[in-house]
Amino acid sequence: MSLFISPQEIETRYFLQGVLSIKIINMKKYLLLFSIAVFLFSCNKDEEISQNVTVPPVIELDSEDGIYVVKIGKEVVIEPTYQNVDYAVYSWKCNGRIICDEPQLKYTFDECGSYYVTLRVDTRDASAEEEIRVDVNELAPPVISLVTPSTGLKVVAGREYILTPDIQNAEGATYLWTLDGKEVGTENTYIFKQDELGTYELTLTVTNEDGKTEKTISIEVVDKLPIGIDIPSSLYFAEDDTKYVELGRTLFIRPYVSVSAEPSYQWSLDGQKIDGANALIYGFKPAQTGEYTLTFTVKYENPGSKAAVLTRNISVSGVDEVSVDIPVKCCEAAEKKAFAAGNSIYSNKVYEFIPAPGQFVNETNTAGFNGENTHEAACVYAQKRLDNEKYVSLGGWGGYIVVGFDHSIENKGGYDFSIKGNAFDSSNEPGIVWVMQDVNGDGLPNDEWYELKGSEYGKPETIQDYAVTYFRPGPNMDTPWQDNKGNNGAIDRLGNYHPQEFYYPLWIEAESYTLYGTCLKARTEQSPTTGMWSNNPFGWGYADNIGDDMPNKDNPGAAAIGNFFKISDAVNIDGTSANLTHIDFIKVQTGVNVKAGWLGENSTEVFKFCDENNNNDK
Repeated sequence: MSLFISPQEIETRYFLQGVLSIKIINMKKYLLLFSIAVFLFSCNKDEEISQNVTVPPVIELDSEDGIYVVKIGKEVVIEPTYQNVDYAVYSWKCNGRIICDEPQLKYTFDECGSYYVTLRVDTRDASAEEEIRVDVNELAPPVISLVTPSTGLKVVAGREYILTPDIQNAEGATYLWTLDGKEVGTENTYIFKQDELGTYELTLTVTNEDGKTEKTISIEVVDKLPIGIDIPSSLYFAEDDTKYVELGRTLFIRPYVSVSAEPSYQWSLDGQKIDGANALIYGFKPAQTGEYTLTFTVKYENPGSKAAVLTRNISVSGVDEVSVDIPVKCCEAAEKKAFAAGNSIYSNKVYEFIPAPGQFVNETNTAGFNGENTHEAACVYAQKRLDNEKYVSLGGWGGYIVVGFDHSIENKGGYDFSIKGNAFDSSNEPGIVWVMQDVNGDGLPNDEWYELKGSEYGKPETIQDYAVTYFRPGPNMDTPWQDNKGNNGAIDRLGNYHPQEFYYPLWIEAESYTLYGTCLKARTEQSPTTGMWSNNPFGWGYADNIGDDMPNKDNPGAAAIGNFFKISDAVNIDGTSANLTHIDFIKVQTGVNVKAGWLGENSTEVFKFCDENNNNDK
C-alpha cells in the first residue's frame, strides 16, 4: 500500500469529512428535541409539569448562638450536624487560612482572644456557610490564699490548729497536704498538731483541669506563744517609763502589739478591769493628781467560741495572754517659761539624736562625724552642727532628733516656729514633726509627744502606727530592717560615695533597735527616659519639703530653707486636737521608708530650729 497521497486527494477527503460532521450534528439536534418531548409527555399528568430542584446543604451547629469558649492550650471541638451533604467538601477557615477539612473541627489556639471561623460546605450543585466565634480564655488554675500572721506562724505544741485556706477556681479541684514532704491530708481543711518543738514545712497543692498551684508555709512549734507588747517611751534612752499627764487632760496610749493571732484587749486601772475598755487605744483622764497603774492585757481568744482565731484562715483551741503595767503620774502642769532678754530664738540643746542607719551616719567626709560612739557625744556633735547651720541627717525612716529651747514657744495660732532643711523641687525628704510640753517641769522631754498633722494626716495610705527594727550588719555591709507590717529590706551601703564601715549608729550598743512613728506613702519615682530619680514634694506640714508652708519655694542650690509650723496643728493619738498652749521640745523624724536607686535612702536633713514668735527678723 502506497503512502503517497496527492493534493487533490487531500482536498476531496476533507470535504467529505465536513459533510459527514454536519450530518452527525444535525442528527444529534433531532435526537435532543425528541428526548425533551418524550420527557415532557411522560411528566405531564393532570396538566401539571414537574421539574428537578437543587437542594443546598444544611448546617446545624451544636451551639445555639454560634459561640464556643475554650481555654488557651485546650482543644476546641465543634461537631455540627448536616443535611443534603452527599459528596460534600468541608473547609474551616480562620484568618484567611484553612485550618481543617473534616466535618468536625478539632483545633487548639495558642493565644487568647476572639477568633472568627467560617465553615463552608460544598456539594456538586450548591454550597452553605456558617460563621462561628471561638473565645479563647486564659487558663484558670487554682489560687490559694492562706493568710498567716505578719510575724510568722508560731504555734503551741500539743494544740490543734485548723487551717482552712481560701481557694479560687476550686470547682472539681483535688487537694494534697504534705508535711515535710510526707502526705498528711487530701481535704480542703487541715488540722495541724505537733508535740515536738521545731520548724515544719507545710505544703498545700491544689489541682484542677487548668493546672496546679502550691502554697508552702513555715510553722514554728514553741512551748509558749510569744506575745510582744511595746509602749514606746518618749526617749530612746529613757531611764523611767512613767507617763505624765496634766490634770484635766486625757492621756492617750497606743501599744504596739506583736502576736501570731487576732488578739483581744483589756485595760485595767489599779488592778480593776475598766468596763468597755477593749480597744487598742485607750484614753485615760485622771480625776485628780497622783500616781496610777494602767494595765494592758492581750489575749488571743474568741469570746463565745471554743476556738481562737489567728487569722481568717487559721483557728486554734486554748488561750494565751500577757499583760504589761504602765505607770502614770497626773500632775499640775508646770508653768511655761516666758521668753526674756538674753534668750535665743534658736534651739539650744539636742536631747536625743537617734538616726536610722543611713549613708551620712558616721560619715566623716561630708557629715562631719569624728568617731562619736556615745550618745552624749552624738548629741554634742548634732548641736554643734545646728549652731553653725549645717545639716544633720536623720537617716532612713524613723530616725529622729529632739531639741529644746531656753524658753517655751507659745501657741499664737499662726506659724509659731520654723525648721530649716535643704529641699528643692525634685529633692524632698519629708520629716514628721512632733511637739511636747514640759508638763512635769523637770526640763526633760519625757512627757507626751503630739504629732503635728500635715497634708497627709488621716489619709488611708498614711500609717500612723508604724515601726521598723534595724539590725546591726557586718562591716561594709547593707543594714537590714524589718517592719511591723511584715515587710523587710535594707539600707544600701554606697561605698563609692560614703565608705565608712557602718551606717548603723556607733552609739547604739544593742544588736538591733526599733523606731516608732508615722509613715507617709513615698512620692519617689524614676524617669523612664532619663533614669533620673525624683523625690516629689508633699502638700504641707513637713520638714525638708518644698511645701505650701514656706514663703519661698525656689531653692535650686539646695541651701538651708525653712518650713513653718503651727502648734495648733498638734493632735492626740485619736486624731483630736491637743489644744496645747505652748511647747518646750520639738522632734523631727524621717517620714518615708523608701530609697531612690543610686541616691540611696530618703533621709530628712535639718539645719536650724527657730521660734518665729520672737523672731524680729522675719
